[in-house]
Amino acid sequence: MPKRKYTLGQPHLLRRRGKTKLWTGWLDGREVSLGTADRAEAQRRLDDLAARHRHQGLAAERGGTEEGAPTPPRPLLTELALRFAEYCQPPRHTKKTADSYARRILHFVEWAEGQKVRRADEVTFKLMSTYTRTRTEAGAGAATVNRDVTAVRRMFAFAEREGLIAEDPFGARVFRNLKLREPRPKPNAVTLSPEQVDLFLDTADKVSPPAYAALFRLSAGSAIRIDEARHLDAADVDQARGVLTITPKRNWTTKGYRYREIPISKRSAAAVKAFVACRKGLATDDKTVWKEIQRVRKAASLPKFSMHDLRRAWASAVHAKGASLKQVSVWLGHADVQTTERYIRVYLTSTSGHQFLPR
Repeated sequence: MPKRKYTLGQPHLLRRRGKTKLWTGWLDGREVSLGTADRAEAQRRLDDLAARHRHQGLAAERGGTEEGAPTPPRPLLTELALRFAEYCQPPRHTKKTADSYARRILHFVEWAEGQKVRRADEVTFKLMSTYTRTRTEAGAGAATVNRDVTAVRRMFAFAEREGLIAEDPFGARVFRNLKLREPRPKPNAVTLSPEQVDLFLDTADKVSPPAYAALFRLSAGSAIRIDEARHLDAADVDQARGVLTITPKRNWTTKGYRYREIPISKRSAAAVKAFVACRKGLATDDKTVWKEIQRVRKAASLPKFSMHDLRRAWASAVHAKGASLKQVSVWLGHADVQTTERYIRVYLTSTSGHQFLPR
């Protein structure tokens, strides 16, 4: 695509910024994000924004608002949802996070349209209060409802940054009351003990294909997420130092852009190498891995658990061995220690706690 001639004051591509080299453009006296690293696509988006601004200017000249001020943008909720879903795609967020945001936003837009609300400027605190009450009455827990509202909140924050709406309604103080009180995790919540994890891994070595057995062992020995395991390379393991490095890959980044080094054993390092060597053609989607875990744990006569429970078991084990909560949080790649606190559990074989009573 040939470069366009630069004209002073006219919309034009400006620069590529950030780790992902996304294009920005100059429009109406300010820099705007175009959300893509492709130059042709960036130019198309800039042209669309410029056309929309020209249309708003014409509407103002025909008597839109007082003193000739441009009419504030009033986009449809569906338009905001599509733009936000595109913005959230990897590598900005993991595919799982992007899909979660898209699903929650779609649910909200469909519900809002059922309430005869189709435009962004029609979203009010009363509407959002009705939405949270409807979700609660439908059986959704407080944590689920809070995540739904967070997705909507972030969509409107994105829309304001991009100039798609005049003002983010969630900036008002009254919207703070939308957050529901979430129940605290039970202090006696149990997790798999080290002996149970070893039994599961030994059983997997006998009954599972080698690639799945290696996947389970590396996950139990490093507490990495399954999405991170899918993008591992042999070079990510430093066997001399006993460290597994989680780093960005092409068109992928870890959750929250938090890259880290995790201490692992020699056996876990070997499992990483084995998994990378034989994972070609292996189905590693969440549903398939879940089915394989259930097949193995039934053979080992273990209670029901998921892949993420191996991550909780690792965190609980290293914390019980003396690692600080902050250090465990760094190894897990959590944004704050409060999240890690919910991961630390007690073992099924742990005491009731009576011997710790002072009197």
